[in-house]
Amino acid sequence: MTTEWEWIVPFRGRNHSGPVQQNFLCRSSNVYVMDNHRAALWCWLQKINLKEPHSFIHIDRHPDALLSRMDEWLENLPSWSSGIDDYLGKTSQVDGFECPVIRWDNYLSIYLHEFGKSITTFHCLTHDDGDPPNFDRVMVGRPWDLPENLPYWLSKREAPWIVNIDLDYFYCQFGSDIRMMVSEDYVDAVAEAIKDAMDRGTIGVLTLCLTPDSFTPGWTATEELATRILKCMGLTFQLPEGEKIM
Repeated sequence: MTTEWEWIVPFRGRNHSGPVQQNFLCRSSNVYVMDNHRAALWCWLQKINLKEPHSFIHIDRHPDALLSRMDEWLENLPSWSSGIDDYLGKTSQVDGFECPVIRWDNYLSIYLHEFGKSITTFHCLTHDDGDPPNFDRVMVGRPWDLPENLPYWLSKREAPWIVNIDLDYFYCQFGSDIRMMVSEDYVDAVAEAIKDAMDRGTIGVLTLCLTPDSFTPGWTATEELATRILKCMGLTFQLPEGEKIM
């Protein structure tokens, strides 16, 4: 059975994503898939009242919690009730240039500032590549902790959960190459734990980001990995055919 996806940001081609370029965002029920992680906070706002108690797990090579210009970002936030175009398009002046306020490296620090008081439990699994989350109750995990502990962490008593995954978490630098650092069994175990939690109704929203450049081998590899993970959840996923558009 083919999954019906709503294309919130229609597919723009297999282009560079970088900190701010959004090449696609699609949704099936409470599952969102994107190439650039900066859209994640908008997705959470669509499915969960972030001012009410909820839990959060972040599985990503990076914490995405940059703090360098926090005062400036907070002064220029989009409305939390805005549509995706206004959310992505909100800008501020940075050194004489108009720059998007929400980026792939600051959306989580903004979320924690704005809604952190409502977080019941926060699990953070990263490669420690970037600023740590500015949150005093974060529980830090390591890659080997994830498959065995994820079913327990996603407990019903802590629901609703935000599950936030960047596929760059599963890769590492090996010389001049970027390679998968975990097995297919590892990936399947993570996906199956999430599927089980979704079936139990404990996950309010899942966001899955490809990050097809810089920290992964590229579009082909990340599309295949996303397809594998989503298949374990009973979802079919395939981006439209098309060449890279410059």
